[in-house]
Amino acid sequence: MCGIFGFITKQGRRPDLARLRRIAAETESRGRHAFGLAWIGSDGRLYSYKRPGSATDDLGSLERCRDALAVIGHCRFATHGSPNDNANNHPHRAGRGWLVHNGVVFNHSELAARYRLALRTRCDSEVLALLLARIPGSIAQRGARVANLAEGPLAMLGLWNQPARLLLVRRDRPISFGETRGGIYFGSLPGELPGRPQSVPERLAHLIVFQHGQLSHAACGL
Repeated sequence: MCGIFGFITKQGRRPDLARLRRIAAETESRGRHAFGLAWIGSDGRLYSYKRPGSATDDLGSLERCRDALAVIGHCRFATHGSPNDNANNHPHRAGRGWLVHNGVVFNHSELAARYRLALRTRCDSEVLALLLARIPGSIAQRGARVANLAEGPLAMLGLWNQPARLLLVRRDRPISFGETRGGIYFGSLPGELPGRPQSVPERLAHLIVFQHGQLSHAACGL
C-alpha cells in the first residue's frame, strides 16, 4: 500500500518540522516496513536518507530537513524486495533526482526488459525512477509518460534541484495538499495537512518549481 508525503517552500520559508512529524506519523498507517526521505537543503543540494523500520521509530531524522526548501517522504509497505536490504527502500534515484512511489507496478519486469534497464534492487518502484531518467522531455512530460507505461494505480512524488522542483503524479491512489504561508504540504492522508486539504487532481503530472523566491507550475495530463 505505502504512503507518501512532501513539502515545498513558498518564498524560501522553511518547513514546520512539528507538522512534518505529524504528517509522517499519520502516513505510517499505510506502511511500517521502511521510512525514507529526500530533500533540498538551504545550500541547494539534494540529500537522501532511508532505513528499515517505521516512521514513528525514526521521526528524529526529520531534523535533517530543518532548513529544506523541499522534502519528499515515504512509508513503505513492502511488496517486492525485502526492506531489510535498504537498497529496496525509497527514495529511489531518478537520474539527478529522487522518487517515492505508492502502488504496485504490475508490469515492472516487462518494462525493465523492454527498456533494458539496469536494475540494482528488487523493488518494482525502481523501474519508474529509471524510466524517469531515461525518457526524454520535460519532467512533467516524463512523469505523465512513465505513469502511462506502468500498470496499476499509483501516486508519485519526485524531487530535483537547481532549481527546486517537485513532481506530483496521481492515478487512482490518494494524495492531498494543504497550504500555509510558509509552503505547501502533501500527504497520502489528509488528516494532518494544514488548512482545508484538497485532493491533487487525478490523471495529472504536476510540476511545482521554486525559483527566485517564487513558485511556478506546469502540468501534463495522463
